[in-house]
Amino acid sequence: MALLARLTALAGRDKAEASPSGEAGDLRVTLVVTPATAATIDPSHLAGLGADIRVFDGGLEKFSVNGPLLRRTDLVVLEIDPGSANQLAALEEFALSVGARIPVVAAAHDLTITATRRLMRSSVADVLPIPFSREELAQALETGRDRLGQLRTGGGPARSGNVIAFQGVLGGIGTTMIATQLAQIWAADKKVLLIDLDLQRGNAALYMNLKPRLSIADLIEADDRLDAEFLKMVLERHQSGASVISSPNDMTAMDVVTPEFIDRLLDVATQNFDLVLLDLPGIWMDWTAMAIQKADLLLLVTHMTVSGVQQGRRQLDVAEANGLGDRVRVVMNRLIPGMFGKYDLSEAESALRSRVHFALANDFPTVSAAQDEGRSLGQIKMKSRIEKDLRIMAAQIGDELVSMGATA
Repeated sequence: MALLARLTALAGRDKAEASPSGEAGDLRVTLVVTPATAATIDPSHLAGLGADIRVFDGGLEKFSVNGPLLRRTDLVVLEIDPGSANQLAALEEFALSVGARIPVVAAAHDLTITATRRLMRSSVADVLPIPFSREELAQALETGRDRLGQLRTGGGPARSGNVIAFQGVLGGIGTTMIATQLAQIWAADKKVLLIDLDLQRGNAALYMNLKPRLSIADLIEADDRLDAEFLKMVLERHQSGASVISSPNDMTAMDVVTPEFIDRLLDVATQNFDLVLLDLPGIWMDWTAMAIQKADLLLLVTHMTVSGVQQGRRQLDVAEANGLGDRVRVVMNRLIPGMFGKYDLSEAESALRSRVHFALANDFPTVSAAQDEGRSLGQIKMKSRIEKDLRIMAAQIGDELVSMGATA
């Protein structure tokens, strides 16, 4: 229970993550306010401003680790108490950390001239009073839009890529096979990076027939020197076009990775790739929780055995306890099609108390050959059932990311 409590605090569990304004617009705005302020916001103030405005009442700490929402935000309006030194420091740190991509507008109750001057001396784009009129909000959005245009004209990243995490409920269940094969499929029309974070048993580079000189361990050692150029030095390019950062060659302690490293790594990676795939170990730690919190989707891989279903249910329980259940997509690997070529998933779904989102055929010879040669399943055997299943899965996930507001 202590682990669950720590993970819950880290992941930023929210009862109501965000409320969309319901209006399509070219500017994606998130109002990060307290629950009390959120309850007073007039929906009419959010309509007709040429922006898609969401209200997030979880506070800055939870918003700053909510990867999917951050990547779908162009402008942040952040409530702050100007009289609080801690809140001012947190505002400045956040504004500097996202400043290359997301302008920040500070909002406060009972604004005075002194407080406004104090806020404008920080790295914010504008200051907004609370409560605000429709005209005041429109002016703040216009200022933020201008700042955003300057950032993009100056070469800053206009959009951030999406993150998909892969986690197996058991070892040897096919998680890395699925991640490497999907990476090759998506690389046909996207810029894809696969990061092997299974520090002790990672095989992503091996399954793609790569012999990397450097690994994730070199990025960990880089610490605050980690940037786009360092990232490019470490990755290896597969013949499909997908890029791979391998796990360490030596056995590495799991606790050398920190949540802060994951945050920095994904910030750099998503600014340079359309899709970032994370091959995670099947354990829950502070940093794996951070990785999943930053991900748009978690693909939880299991198979149709007693242990596979039981461990799958346990992993689902942890995800749900940490407010991440809506991001989980269950993948049932190594299935034998029944009559008429269909999969019977009813018993598994009943035991899991969850939908099985994707089913993959059992085809050991084709999969084994593909992994040995570092090639796609289609190159080994054209029109195999498992390749068809994976392509259906890739297409559906791609469509889901688009419906979620994916930028890639």
